[in-house]
Formats: sequence, structure tokens, C-alpha cells
Amino acid sequence: MPGLCGWIDARAGLDGRSKLSHMANGLVLRAGERLLQWEDGWAGLAVLAREDDRLHAGDRFVVAITGMPRWADDRDEAKARALGRAKSIATCWEREGRACLEQIKGSFSLAVIDKKARSLFLAIDRVGIDPMCHGDVPDGCVFATTTDAVAAYPSLDPKVDAQGLYRYAMNYVSPAPGTVYRGINKLLSGHSLSHNIGRGSGRSGSTSIHRYWQTPYQPDGAGDMAALSADLKAHLAKSVDRAIDAGVAAQDTGAVGAFLSGGLDSSTVCGFLGASLDRPAPAYTIVFEDDRYNEGPYAQLAARHFGLAHREYCLKPQDVVDILPEIVRVFDEPFGNSSVIPATFCARMAKTDVSLLLAGDGGDELFAGNQRYADQTILSHYHKVPALLRVLGEPILDRIPEPLAIGPIGKAKRYSQRARLPMPERMHNPGIYHRSQLSRVFTEEMLAQINVEEPYDLWAQHYKESETDDMLASMLHMDMRITLADNDIRKVNGACLLADIDVAYPMLDDDLIDFAAKVPSRLLLSGTRLRHFFKESMKGFLPDAILNKKKQGFGMPFSEWTKSYPPLRDIAVDCLQSLGKRGVFRADFLEGVIAAHAREGAAITDYIVWDLIMLELWLRDRKPRMV
Repeated sequence: MPGLCGWIDARAGLDGRSKLSHMANGLVLRAGERLLQWEDGWAGLAVLAREDDRLHAGDRFVVAITGMPRWADDRDEAKARALGRAKSIATCWEREGRACLEQIKGSFSLAVIDKKARSLFLAIDRVGIDPMCHGDVPDGCVFATTTDAVAAYPSLDPKVDAQGLYRYAMNYVSPAPGTVYRGINKLLSGHSLSHNIGRGSGRSGSTSIHRYWQTPYQPDGAGDMAALSADLKAHLAKSVDRAIDAGVAAQDTGAVGAFLSGGLDSSTVCGFLGASLDRPAPAYTIVFEDDRYNEGPYAQLAARHFGLAHREYCLKPQDVVDILPEIVRVFDEPFGNSSVIPATFCARMAKTDVSLLLAGDGGDELFAGNQRYADQTILSHYHKVPALLRVLGEPILDRIPEPLAIGPIGKAKRYSQRARLPMPERMHNPGIYHRSQLSRVFTEEMLAQINVEEPYDLWAQHYKESETDDMLASMLHMDMRITLADNDIRKVNGACLLADIDVAYPMLDDDLIDFAAKVPSRLLLSGTRLRHFFKESMKGFLPDAILNKKKQGFGMPFSEWTKSYPPLRDIAVDCLQSLGKRGVFRADFLEGVIAAHAREGAAITDYIVWDLIMLELWLRDRKPRMV
């Protein structure tokens, strides 16, 4: 939950302090933070921080860093704590330049301004826990940890464009490297940016992006289950200890607790947290009256098993109504993951007891826990069918009319059609946003402005960047980028920002990621058994009922509530009707969504209602200029 902003701009003028203050208004100030800033006309840099060591202005280098960074070498880490975070990086930068980035682990957003070269260097951590946005101006580059702060720079004129809205619709978040704005982008995890304006006038520099780190997948490696299981437990214990050490001031371990959903990862984190403390570990759970969403019994089981100091909060529909405006304001782009609401109430409950929460996010993307991994294993068997049979059978299946495509015949048709899609497109079900349906959903003006293939191209790019032919490793890499960095981490960060509580992610410890990348795919996913290696390793540590439970993870019954609870239903109708007047979605399509949502039972468009509510509320709050 960082706050950092700045620029380098040959035409910036002399009002740097006012520019920094204006940009900093687009950051979220938390309790105990103050704005540390430096400016020199052509450049400025500011960071919101509780510690003075987050900004250092030396003779040549000006450095700002956010998050919970650590040096890979324990001796360097000890020196950094004595010298100060930003100054230790400046010292390393003088010796090694950008090569020192390879030595920094943990979560961070980093900015380095070289006063002699009049250049800028930006980077974010290997997982993307801390973000960085950037936009070019005629003679420089503007940057910040939020799009709001970048958009506040005087000579930048960002507009929300059709492509950004389409990107959001397809993903219900805005995945990097794009944003909802034309002219503002985000760094991908493990990437850096360089910009040099030199000493001349006029357009004297350009922005270049580099990948500085790649997950070192070794999916075909040898591995003994018993030895790897022992290593996993050692890494987990160390990662929890590191998270506590990085996030809690003055080693006050009584100030740390954990989210507890009752699933594999949160229960594991709570278990190792309890082992690390000399008192019952605080753990926090959201429960629901609807048993289909309530994971309370599993959380209670974990709490008893590990002797946790456990608290629960029962979320009600009125809670959603009350917090919606705050959710919209804290996210700098439209954000459609409804589980941010239970996560926020969970974090607020914890805030009364602790100052740091540990989150379990990341386990599914490291150890193969998402259902689509098993689905793709099943679909991949299709290509083992003799080619002649497929050539003969596919036209017959394709010609079966949809009304008759029921039972085993219908399943065969859908299986054949999906299996023929290329990876990774077949992982995704765009539903109502399928290429064939877009003319029913969007206005002609909207469709004329978008590249329909861009989301598919982005998925394919991430899938191929795993640098391995292994299907599972490629899927894990893609989900690390989109499902994790652009969605789940943003959700938890936003929730904890609203609660004004720090958060750390033990499952995303750099060393644990490196270890997981070396576990053979055949152990991670055994046939279609998800989390095979992890579950086998945690036998005897986690209760069997948790090892065998179906994944949920802070889900919320938003469809049920927007159908049955009048205040939420009114918000949904009002938002969708207003959205229909913006020239993006067809008004008749949205009226159809409203009508279908009002009927009893599930409708095929129910799943997009929340996304559209959040989009409309965000547009109302920000009032952005539209292309």
C-alpha cells in the first residue's frame, strides 16, 4: 500500500513543490505518514512514509522506495537497517547501477533520479505487490503508485478510452501494462522503466521498459516428495518470520494477526504464525448467514486446531450499501472483485487488535490450486484422439442445433469446441463478452474504437513468457501476472488501505517462489488433483477437513443480495440505467440485464452486474474525461 509520485520533465518550470503537492493528493495518506519530498525544477520526487529513511537526496542520486523491501544478503540487510532504506540503495547504485536491483527482494516500488545524467529509473517487485504507473509528457515522464496521482500532473491530459473500458469488461479489473486511461500505463511485475531527458531542449528522451526478473520454472525437474515436503515447511516457516520482521515495528510480534478463511493458504499461514509467536495468534474471519458462502465452520476448525485467538464478523447486505462509496474512492481504477468487501470488513475488525495482517494469497498460483488447471488437463486429452476421428466427428457435432445440444451430445459438442481453442484462450470463458456477442453488448461507436483481440493477446503474451513448454508452468505464470498481481493483491491491498492496516504476503516470499518453481509439475498437479504436492506436504499439519474442502476464499453472495435486498437492488438498477446513457454499453442490453436479474433463479448475465455497478460508481466519483 505504497504512496510515491514524481516526474522528470525538461519543461517543468519552477513550481515543483506545488506540482508534488497536487500529485500527492492522488495518493492515500495513512495514519502516521507524512510527505517527504525533493524537487529541482526539472524533476521532483515525493513519498508518503512513516520513516524518514524512505527518501534520500544525495549529491547525485535521489532515491525513494515504498513497501517492505529487504536485501537478499542478510549482512546487506543489517547495513540497510542502520543506514536507511533509500540511502542504502543510493550507495549500491553508485557502485553497481541497476544491477543492484537483483539484490532487492520483498515488496517495493522504487524510483531513482540521476541528477548528473538527468535520468529516471523505476521498478516494482518481482510479484507486483506494490504498483507503479507512468505516463509520458513531451519532454519527460510522470510516475506514481496510483493513476490518480499521475493524472494530476498539470501537462498530462489522460482520458478514459474505449479500449480501457473493454479491457475492464473482459477482466473485471484493469490488467497491466494498460490502465483504464489512454496515456497512463502500469509496470508489470518484475519490470523496470528508464527515461533520460539529457541536457538539451525539445523531445530529448524516450521511455524504455525492461524485464529484470523471471520466475525460474523447472517443471521437469527431479524431486523426492519427502525431501521437497520438508523444504516446503522450512520455507513457509521462514517466510512467515520474514513477513513479521519486515512489517512490525520494534519487533512487537503482538501486533500481527492473519486473515483466516478456513482454506488451505490462510489456515497454513495462521498455523505457522501461531508457531512463531509465544501467544495465541490473532485470526480474523468473515462469515455469512447463507451456508453456500459461509466458511466459518472451517475457520473455527483451524482456530481450534492451532489454538488461535479467533474473531468473526457476520457480513450483512446493509454493510455493502454503507461501504460502497469508500470502496470506489480507494481504487484508482474500476475494480470488480466483490470479495474486496468481506476483506475490508475483516481488515477493519483486525485493526482494533493488530497493526499488521498476514494474507494467504498466492498459494494457488504457486502450487496449482485453480480449477482451470485441472480443466485444461482434461481438455488436452482431446488431442490424443486420432486425427481422422476428429476430422470426421467435428463437423457433425458443430452442426447440432443448440436446442438439441443437451445431455451427452451437448457435452461432447461443447468439449470438442472448447478443446479446439488454442491455449491460453481456452482457459478463459468470456461469456457474454464473446467475440460473437459484442455487437449485442456494446454500442457501434464503442466497437469502432476497440481492438477486440487485445485481451486475448495479453493472455497469450503472459502464457508464452514462462519460457517453458510445460502447460501447467505457463498457466501458473499467466495467473501470477493477471489473477494475482492485477486482481487478488489489489483487492487485499485496497481492503487494508481502507482499514489503515499494513499487510504482508508470506506465500509470496521470493525464496518460496523460487522453491515452488522447481517443484515438478507432475507433483503440483497429479492428474486432476489440484494442490497435490501441497496437500500431501501439509498432512498432519492441517486438519483433513481443510485439506479436502472445496475452494471458496472470501466469496460474497452479491447476486443474491442485489436480487433480494431492496437498497442494493435499487443501486444496481440505477447504476445500469445510468451506464446505458454513456455510449459504451447498449441501453437495450443493460435493460435486458436488469430484467433478467430481477427474475428468480440465476441468469447468464448475473455475473457482470457487480462489475457494471462498480464501473458506473467509479465513473461518477472520478468524472474523468472520455475519449
